[in-house]
Amino acid sequence: MIFRTNIPAPQYPFEISYDSKIMLLGSCFSDNIGSYFHRHRFQVCSNPFGVLFNPVSIDHALRILIHPESFDKDRYFLKNKDLWVSFAHHGKFSRENFEEFERNIDEQLACAARFFRETDVLFITFGTAFCYKYTPRDLIVANCHKIPNYQFERLRLDVKKIVSLWNTTLQAVRAVRPDIKVVFTVSPVRHAGDGMHENTLSKAVLLLAEEKLVDEENTFYFPAYEYLIDDLRDYRFYAKDLNHPNDLAVDYLEEKVSESFFSPETMERLRVISQENRFLNHRRLRP
Repeated sequence: MIFRTNIPAPQYPFEISYDSKIMLLGSCFSDNIGSYFHRHRFQVCSNPFGVLFNPVSIDHALRILIHPESFDKDRYFLKNKDLWVSFAHHGKFSRENFEEFERNIDEQLACAARFFRETDVLFITFGTAFCYKYTPRDLIVANCHKIPNYQFERLRLDVKKIVSLWNTTLQAVRAVRPDIKVVFTVSPVRHAGDGMHENTLSKAVLLLAEEKLVDEENTFYFPAYEYLIDDLRDYRFYAKDLNHPNDLAVDYLEEKVSESFFSPETMERLRVISQENRFLNHRRLRP
């Protein structure tokens, strides 16, 4: 008897090796897989702006990496009560002291911008088609930073807008890195706060947009969404909130990434590093 839908790992016309430089931007999949690459000592830069969810904010982050001098701090920085926040960044970048706040963002941006210009594989993960516009500045934000909701307008992006925006950005990316491989994914995490029907519509918009974007040369799709929703498809693979994948599901996605992108030589080196990591993390009973 068959108890689940087994989705084979897709194969791609390129491989990721320990010589590859990998960048990931976007939702939680980028964080999880970025951590996987980092633990196994790949050359990786993951979410230098923090976790980003909507395609407009992810696009904006990528444009800043291409042209760091274009980052308009006056437009994106704001003091909210005792904290300085950036509408282009996740809340973990917020600080009470402005000098520390600005220095941290500048240092991470400079490092990530340098890394981008040598990146071989770029993973982009869309999380939701819903976004929020900060009405006093007419600005779509990456994070609302707990600012009162009456200052925001909630919008749902459509397929045409996402595709038009990203086609332009992909051209800018290839002007810097002509041979870069771009891998799009859709986060399997449900945004239950939007409502279940609205979340389904949101994911449908993202899937349709990525379907059009992967028509471009050296642009691909990895089925992270389908692995959790259609393959695993069971609440035992979810965390307590019943929306995020648990450790077991993340391990499964990591295996699929390995099967899709790694050569036998890379898999062997990864196996050795995994053994070394287990040894280094082993807690001794006695000194």
